[in-house]
Amino acid sequence: MKSSFISSSAIQNAMRLTIRQSQKQLVTSSLEATTGVYADIGASIGSGAATSVNFSAEVSRIKALKGSNSIVSGRLSASQLGLTNMKTAGDALVSKLTALQGSQDATSITVAMQSADNALSQLMDTGNTMFKGEYLFSGINTDVQPLTNQSTAATAAIQTNLQAYATGLGKSVNGLTGAEMGTFITKFVEPMFAQDTFNATSTPVAFPPPGVPASASYVVPPAWSNWSSASNQNMTSRISSSEVITSSTNSNSEGMRYFALASITASALVSQNLSADALGTVTSRAIGYAAQGTTGIVTQASQLGLSQERVTKANDALDAQTSIIQNKLVDLQGVDRAEASTLVNTLQTQLETAYTIVSKIQQLSLVNYL
Repeated sequence: MKSSFISSSAIQNAMRLTIRQSQKQLVTSSLEATTGVYADIGASIGSGAATSVNFSAEVSRIKALKGSNSIVSGRLSASQLGLTNMKTAGDALVSKLTALQGSQDATSITVAMQSADNALSQLMDTGNTMFKGEYLFSGINTDVQPLTNQSTAATAAIQTNLQAYATGLGKSVNGLTGAEMGTFITKFVEPMFAQDTFNATSTPVAFPPPGVPASASYVVPPAWSNWSSASNQNMTSRISSSEVITSSTNSNSEGMRYFALASITASALVSQNLSADALGTVTSRAIGYAAQGTTGIVTQASQLGLSQERVTKANDALDAQTSIIQNKLVDLQGVDRAEASTLVNTLQTQLETAYTIVSKIQQLSLVNYL
């Protein structure tokens, strides 16, 4: 017959081992009950851990794309608002210039000039709008202010060249015909906004332009590069794994150039005491330029609208991908939360019982029985 060694110390140590194991299992079960996934993915699903890591990485990538798309959407929306404001100002300018047609009334001329100045101010203010520290209409030069107001220099140059042009024709400014004024606008004013720079020796950007009366009084006016520091290249953004969109526009667009041209044509020339014929030409040209400007701005807005639509569709596709991957992750690494919670409660009961037994054992003493 063999007897085993029994003592309160051995029982107590065995209970402590049980408590340690239960505590470790309780931590694991509590984490699984809270998160709904295995506490140790590798130990629980073995070779499936690699697939789980790949799925988790894909979810993180999609989340990053959604965050980037949120910024792109904000930039596009802010750009659309700016273009809408420009179009509204352009429409108001057309309205005031239309009212001036056929009239040499001083009040109408003053109102038209004020409207032209307001439209240009709206163009400058809106064109220099920022979103999250970046200029919206600078193309890829997002840290450079796109527009600089050259209206004072441009107006002075136009009026000086108009006087020289009239003198070369042997006339005063108020003696110019509508056709002669049309030629001046085409030769001297349009190139200021159509051309980026002027060069004294090369054509077709030479100044003064060929085919006009010679004069030593002509001055070289500011060209568009003096107005705009924007890049012709617009920003692009990746909105999905396979799709890249144009996510900005720039102030070198035809719409903004013609908008500025209409404003300067009106503000610089309608006040020059022109004949009715010449004034009619100025107003009709300015109206035409303003209409071209608003058409160009609408075209810009339409292009950005297409990008907005693509971002929306890309986000819908990304949400669908995320849902599919999340379901696969749940199937792969998910645990039954109810079962995990039940295990937590069982372990807590076991621990409380073990603590009670250990406490009772510690209170045992031979002194109590002597």
